[in-house]
Amino acid sequence: MKIFLIIFDTLRKDHSGKTYGNDWIHTPNFDAFAKDSIVFYNAYPESLATIPVRRAIHTGIRTFPFNHPRPELRTDDPVIAPGWHPIPPYQIHLSEYLKKFKFVSSFITSTYHQFKPHMNFHIGFDEWNWIRGHEFDKYRAVINTKDEKFNELVNVHLIGNEKARTTRKMQRRGIEKYLMNVQERKTEDDYFPAQTFNEAIRFVRNSKNLENVLAVIDEFDPHEPWDPPQRFLELYVDKNYKGKKVILPSYSDNLSYLLPGELEYMRAGYAGEVSNCDYWFGKFIEELKALELYDDSLIILISDHGHSIGEHGATGKIHTHMYPELVDIPFMIKPPRGVKGPKRIKKTYVYDHDILPTIYGFLGKKQEEVFDGIDLSVFLDEKDQLIGDRNYITCGFNAYTLYKDDHYALITSNNKRYQKLFDLSKDPEWNDNIVADNPDIYEELFEKIEKDAGGELLLEFKLIKDLKQWYLDQR
Repeated sequence: MKIFLIIFDTLRKDHSGKTYGNDWIHTPNFDAFAKDSIVFYNAYPESLATIPVRRAIHTGIRTFPFNHPRPELRTDDPVIAPGWHPIPPYQIHLSEYLKKFKFVSSFITSTYHQFKPHMNFHIGFDEWNWIRGHEFDKYRAVINTKDEKFNELVNVHLIGNEKARTTRKMQRRGIEKYLMNVQERKTEDDYFPAQTFNEAIRFVRNSKNLENVLAVIDEFDPHEPWDPPQRFLELYVDKNYKGKKVILPSYSDNLSYLLPGELEYMRAGYAGEVSNCDYWFGKFIEELKALELYDDSLIILISDHGHSIGEHGATGKIHTHMYPELVDIPFMIKPPRGVKGPKRIKKTYVYDHDILPTIYGFLGKKQEEVFDGIDLSVFLDEKDQLIGDRNYITCGFNAYTLYKDDHYALITSNNKRYQKLFDLSKDPEWNDNIVADNPDIYEELFEKIEKDAGGELLLEFKLIKDLKQWYLDQR
């Protein structure tokens, strides 16, 4: 069997096409793929953000409640969030499991966090390919143009609010690093989704005659900076907008740092990134069909998380704002020989760590005892139904946890000092916090969080070590 696991970083469910109810975004390839797929409508990460999600995907084991010992490693990575460290050495990787079944494997990714010092996500793969230069990847340290021209280019992308001095300084450092990294870009083929999927196409062609093949294709877009090719930006941007071309948001629960129009420009840039990702995903699917590999392949498409772009008064990925824009993710599985779809699964809540057990299910292999996830291949033959106790989810982020079921959503700090409870039947947009009048409901839901954590909830943790200073020290 040929297995293609495709991960997009920061792809929101509500931007993933008509299948998930979005009629304005241009994602024809996601829409077409959904018609051959089992589509999950209650899919969530089991923890956040980038690295914890991928640990769960690669191992089939929950990272929440972050009770694995953190290794004492020498690293310059400023992020020290819970779960943000290598896969523990006693946990087996996806590629290693499939090697037992004689699979040839490839890991193709522009998600640079996985290649920071001591990260080990490429272990076990027969080949791995790191697409360099996204975001703050330490790829280029010198700019090959005159300083004044570079400063002009940086200034175009800074927020216009000069009163927000700290935000502007942080943005400047991030934008400078990003622009250094992409300074050699000339055509659309040089953008990250193009590089990632062209490398995946190379592997597909080279491995065409092999029987058992695994490719993990992990594209960091549509993660910020939101800087898509112009033709995709033009699908969404206000053509009369004359302000700053803001591509890098602040992680903030206060939107006052933005001037009028800047938030809308960021939203247009994000949507353009999504359409660019859709385009290159479509190119990859096109190649599979041309090589007559598509029909018999198992293809899984998933995102790690979303991103707040002004909703609930926030931009970024913030642990107090685990709202749908951050935690609702697209998840589609095209089984070998496909389905007459979209086959919509709405009654069972599913996670990212269900992927590895599901691959085992399609291979007809006995599940490993260490897997925490469940086998979703049953939905190939079964109708939409509740499986086991999957009528709710819990998702950890720093020392905060989200609980959600069909009736309630709860965002809480694990020490109970921060509490937000929403009645989804009356408040589907999660705007009216009812916790003060419903302490009994809060306690009932918190007990389920504690149960999922096995009594080992993380009560205190500093999310990021001196992040502001790190930004300022980058040059």
